[in-house]
Amino acid sequence: MNLRPVHIWWLGVALFTPSILIWVWLLGIVIYKGMFNCPFDWHGITHIYLPLFAAIAGFTTPLMFLRYLRHASWRFTGWLFTAYLAIVLTWAIIDIRHEHYQMGGHDYPNGPLIDGHRYYWHSYWTWYFLPSEWIEKGIRP
Repeated sequence: MNLRPVHIWWLGVALFTPSILIWVWLLGIVIYKGMFNCPFDWHGITHIYLPLFAAIAGFTTPLMFLRYLRHASWRFTGWLFTAYLAIVLTWAIIDIRHEHYQMGGHDYPNGPLIDGHRYYWHSYWTWYFLPSEWIEKGIRP
């Protein structure tokens, strides 16, 4: 097999395939059971529609470049892939820092009166591959 520069885009496809599958599976269940209630307001846009768009864009962009950049040079493909990663990671960090999670809940090992809000968990369907706990905490002054 001859490795060409365009093959680097398979990494982007592989990175976002689980995101797409998570979205399809969970939205499919919610819609099938008639529980989908996400109005087109600020919260719905930032927590559902934009992360869903990010997963779709993160998956389809590499597929598009696999098709149209077959004969591009290593240099051009490398720069374009670096830009793609920079955009995706910037979007992810902003999304996670603002806690635009798709699912969240509490775990109370000692009961809600004792534990309070300490054991809260978030689930990011699009950014499953990033350490969200670290990014949420970040560097605070």
